[in-house]
Amino acid sequence: MPSRIKTIWKNMRQRCYNLNFKYYRNYGGRGITICDEWQDFYAFEQWAYANGYSDDLTIDRIDTNGNYEPSNCRWATMKVQANNKRNNRLITHNGKTQTESQWADELGISYATMRNRLHKGLPIDRVFEDKDLRTTDKITYKGKTQTVTEWARETGVPRKNISRRLARGWSLDKVFSLKNFNYKTAIN
Repeated sequence: MPSRIKTIWKNMRQRCYNLNFKYYRNYGGRGITICDEWQDFYAFEQWAYANGYSDDLTIDRIDTNGNYEPSNCRWATMKVQANNKRNNRLITHNGKTQTESQWADELGISYATMRNRLHKGLPIDRVFEDKDLRTTDKITYKGKTQTVTEWARETGVPRKNISRRLARGWSLDKVFSLKNFNYKTAIN
């Protein structure tokens, strides 16, 4: 059985060079390669141990568009790696830029709450400064601001559906466009 480092090295090679590998399109398909030095497993293994490898960490490319090479890689927790994905939504507030998840951690609120506030269309200052927002907060949609209850009356979408959809991170267009969406049917 190969060591964990050898498995990481092999998977890294699959992502970059095997056209049939399920994640190839996100790596090799985008031009991500592995440096010449790391074509040799033992060189990669030496770098790993010299640069903080441990069994609870994974290899992470600092620049998600960059190659696998010593100057662009580190050993990171899954949480750090999740905040370093190219599809993360970055938010700048008071000159500081972070992911939604990082802002939620800093504010002491759940990630779902952070996403819900942003999707409600709340003014950015309210998203970041008010820890106890309630569902009576107003939603701005197409230039009009109303409470969830008022939107439910106007659109015919039940209030609980609006709240549920917002909590799931739906866009406001989608929240208000589906009047009778059956969650159980959609899941099955």
